[in-house]
Order: sequence, then structure tokens, then C-alpha cells
Amino acid sequence: MSKHIQQLIEQVIVRARAQGLSQAQLAERAGLTPVGLSKAKGRGDLRASTLEELGRQLDLELVFVPLQSREQAAEAIKSGSFFRRDEVIQED
Repeated sequence: MSKHIQQLIEQVIVRARAQGLSQAQLAERAGLTPVGLSKAKGRGDLRASTLEELGRQLDLELVFVPLQSREQAAEAIKSGSFFRRDEVIQED
């Protein structure tokens, strides 16, 4: 269904592996069967509450970020203007 959901699930699984958890262990901690998580990943379809619970098991938070903000941040990073220097005001 959704490539974005597939990517989110994959990111969660990668994070689990980095923390020493298998996909099956993650699924069970979040109240899913390992087969259920595998099917959800393949379909790209998972309830938001389930995705949130998977993230919670890994100290992750599910949030929405405006696409425009993300694109602007990427451009600012590329141009070198992501960090701005505040001018120092000198008093006489």
C-alpha cells in the first residue's frame, strides 16, 4: 500500500537490530506476532497505534514533519546556511 509505511517499519527494524533485538523480539515486545510484523512490512500497511508502539519499544516517537520544512532544512544544509551567526552588538 504505502512505500512510506514500509520505510518507517524498516527504519524501526534497523533500530531494533542496532539495539540487539531481532525483528521477532521487537514484534513480541510491541504485542504483535513476528509473522504479523513481517506481513505488515511486506504490505506497507500498519495501524498508526501499532507503529507508535513499535517505536516506543525503541525509544522513538512517531511525528509528522511538514515536507516544506524538511526540504528547506536540506537546502540550508547544502548551502552552508543552516547555522546562522548572530551578530555581536558591541556597546560603546
